Amino acid sequence: MLKQDLHDGLARRYRTLTAARSKNIDNEMRYAADWIRKQPALMGLLQEARGTEEPPSLEEWLTECYQEHGVVWRTGTEEGRVALAWDFLTTIGPGQTEAAAIEIFLRSGEGNIDRLVNNLTTEVFSPLFEWLLERIQRTSSVIHTLRRYVHRVETYDRDALHALYLERTATGEELYNDDLQKRLFDDGDYVTYAKVRTASGEPDLIGDVDSWDPIILDGKLYKVGKVKYVANGVHQVYEYAVDHGQHTGYLVVFNLTDHILNIDGDGPAGTWPPYFEIAGVRIYVVVVRASPPETTASKRGPAKVTTLTGDLVQRAVAGDLEES
Repeated sequence: MLKQDLHDGLARRYRTLTAARSKNIDNEMRYAADWIRKQPALMGLLQEARGTEEPPSLEEWLTECYQEHGVVWRTGTEEGRVALAWDFLTTIGPGQTEAAAIEIFLRSGEGNIDRLVNNLTTEVFSPLFEWLLERIQRTSSVIHTLRRYVHRVETYDRDALHALYLERTATGEELYNDDLQKRLFDDGDYVTYAKVRTASGEPDLIGDVDSWDPIILDGKLYKVGKVKYVANGVHQVYEYAVDHGQHTGYLVVFNLTDHILNIDGDGPAGTWPPYFEIAGVRIYVVVVRASPPETTASKRGPAKVTTLTGDLVQRAVAGDLEES
């Protein structure tokens, strides 16, 4: 139902955008952008696209379109083109879409301003909406799936998983990773490049992922005083991404303490999930509160906060951060 609702909503807004008269286009673009921003699954996909390729600036791109008297795409990937179209939808100022349409297409001989605007919005927004529609049809976004996973564990599965962990603390990380990978497959049809954590000793999943949507993802346990271990986990995921030619990776941290584990990432404040940018690779860090509360909030006292900083991550990448 969610995928169908998103599909229908995208299709309806695309039709409205590309048929809008010039005097209405600013409002229709704002309505479409506001609706997309309210859909976590779509925003997750757009974050992933920008993580693949950062497009040129809007001003630079429009200048080239003016010079070429047509819409041109110099991005190296489909994802970069999508990110650029999203920038156009969300950042161009009032009246500028009409002005851009006139500047780009007026020499085509078409004198009707509404048709010029329709031509521009069709060429610019077709790649954006088609890409989103295809991705929704194929699978949900990794970030949206991880958001669902966090909610599921913290709301429904935390006590049971923690009880199992207490029975096998020596292999507790495998326990949580097994659960994570199973849920990713069940909810999002994802498999990962990570090592299979089973007693069979199978080396990895790489040879059997061609028909799936493999992602770079790993899980780590956070215990008191082990923030360096998490920083090294970020580094490890980065190395996985480099090894497999990927621009995006995910680290899921299972917090087994009563501390708040804060991630001071490189993105804007409030970004979820937070992330670190390392040499062109974006590593998202998702924290799951995996330890059941030992007492009520009113009796717990002030929360203890531990922060994973960019400095710790950079030291891990540089190889001068020993695990504590």
